[in-house]
Amino acid sequence: MRLTDDLELVDGLPVMHIRSLNALACADMHLGYEGVMADRGSFIPKINLKQIKSTLRAAVSKTGAANIIVDGDIKNEFAEVHVEEFNEFRELMHFLKEELHIKRLFLVKGNHDNFIDRLRPALDFELYGQEATIGDYIFFHGEELPKSKARKILVMGHLHPAIAVYNKTGVKEKLPCFLSGKMNDGRSIVVLPAMNGFAGGVNVNRDDPSDIAPVFSKMLDVDGMRAYCFGEGETFDFGKVGQLRQL
Repeated sequence: MRLTDDLELVDGLPVMHIRSLNALACADMHLGYEGVMADRGSFIPKINLKQIKSTLRAAVSKTGAANIIVDGDIKNEFAEVHVEEFNEFRELMHFLKEELHIKRLFLVKGNHDNFIDRLRPALDFELYGQEATIGDYIFFHGEELPKSKARKILVMGHLHPAIAVYNKTGVKEKLPCFLSGKMNDGRSIVVLPAMNGFAGGVNVNRDDPSDIAPVFSKMLDVDGMRAYCFGEGETFDFGKVGQLRQL
């Protein structure tokens, strides 16, 4: 599904294709998640990396992209680099280079990416601080606004946006989604969904807008953003968040 001539949401996947950069953009992989949770006493199936690899394989097959931009939180643990994070990052890099023939991996640091710098000697990736200007885009994770005021398209992660829907028995399901809209200064912004299927996030049609994007509460009209949900090989335009909130 096309957002612009240059931006395409890869059908059915939590990945955006940027044609001018020959790149896939994604966010919030949270590698090592299951290992970190096991150390805390919560045991869940170890499937996150397998699903990420499957997603990227499908996205590269559909688009032919040669580069990948991870817009924050490639790892999960705050206080250290967990051994599972390192092992999964190393496995992912081998997969990207040897199987998908990815040329460059750009990583914009997120709030979970503390100490990620120490992995650079062992793993070949390009690391940026809180924001990176690449082509016509400013990538930032989302804990704070980008410092650059350039008239470029903003791309962020961090929120793990989803639409909450309810069946007839009142059971809630969450449909992860992209958000697309404009800042008050006129710049376009796209919010990427989480690559990690276990990751919680905000319900954009149920949560208060100031809770959804506290950093942007006075600079972004959340209700005016469009939500694009995906699944089963397709991506759907669910309309504006404000309209969904009224349903």
